[in-house]
Amino acid sequence: MLCLKCKKQIPDGSVFCMWCGKKQVSTPRTTKKTHAPNGHGTAYRRGRTYTAQYRFMRQGVMISRTKGGFATKLDALNYLPQLRAAETGGAAKRTVAQIFELVQQSKKWQDISPDKRSHYLTAYRRLEPLYDRDISSLRYSELQNLVDGIEGAFYPKRDVKTVLQKIVDMAVLEEICPASKAEVVRCIELPSKSLTSKDARTPEEMQAIWADWNNTHELISGYALIMAYTGMRTGELFAQDLQKIDLSKQVIVGGIKTAAGIDREIPIADKILPIVQAVLPSARYGLVAYDENAYYSAWAKMIQRTGIRPLGSYCQRHTCYTRLHELVPAVSDVVINAIVGHSNSKSSRLGNTYGHISLAVKLATINRLT
Repeated sequence: MLCLKCKKQIPDGSVFCMWCGKKQVSTPRTTKKTHAPNGHGTAYRRGRTYTAQYRFMRQGVMISRTKGGFATKLDALNYLPQLRAAETGGAAKRTVAQIFELVQQSKKWQDISPDKRSHYLTAYRRLEPLYDRDISSLRYSELQNLVDGIEGAFYPKRDVKTVLQKIVDMAVLEEICPASKAEVVRCIELPSKSLTSKDARTPEEMQAIWADWNNTHELISGYALIMAYTGMRTGELFAQDLQKIDLSKQVIVGGIKTAAGIDREIPIADKILPIVQAVLPSARYGLVAYDENAYYSAWAKMIQRTGIRPLGSYCQRHTCYTRLHELVPAVSDVVINAIVGHSNSKSSRLGNTYGHISLAVKLATINRLT
């Protein structure tokens, strides 16, 4: 055989070259190198024993935690998970999901109205890709991209940004991440509020929605018509207690947001009574069959299908209000406000204090709409 180094002839089976001394065969390791994966800590010899060490960043400062006295390096490495847990498992609620739990336990969260909490929980569900992420690892670019990718215009994106801000603010208060992280969320840009989001639908657009319902019976078209003939908000559809819908009396008792709007009697016009009957069996989220994400997705498809202007869902309520006001002076402002849940102006404040508009009057008024 030839030497691996000098290439001179040596006896077969030689371990070393007789000419240059080069070892001819490699000896396999009998022991496995022991170490922890990157970021999990390390172990080192200190005198006659071994020490486990875990280092981490907190508010820009490198902190080291150690535990010594182990007989072997393997013992020290095996202790590292406990050393890490002391810093990250018990005290530090580091993931987005864990910190949101702290947000929900706070007094500020409890002071938020049930309606607003519902909106925030919907916004939080849109953060699902971030649930298991360490809060300190979030970056501006990915948060901006996440917000930009949310369907809808201003308000859904605003709610997501608000929830992110609450999560990061809590992390700062708990000293889980530096205060500069809160600035990252504040820098997220939102689209401008659409000035047309409260425009009323034209008669032609209402005819298109009616045609879509009659031809497809898509639930989203039914919801659009219900709002246009009741003045209900989108959030009121989602918050509606089905036990408070009486089809025989053609009334929905519901409403949110203001003192004038909460638990008001909302008349069901003759034209939409069959629609309310049709959507009730599939109602899961209040009066709606699907969650808000699916709702706004279906809304966008209806816009595309009918060719109407891409206005927000709220415009249906504004349509009802506008069309009722076209009936003035035949219909009183007090009656209109009682239907849609608006407070009366000072000039008609008597209606707020002493007047009670009967369901029969409301129903007769809403049935005037074509």
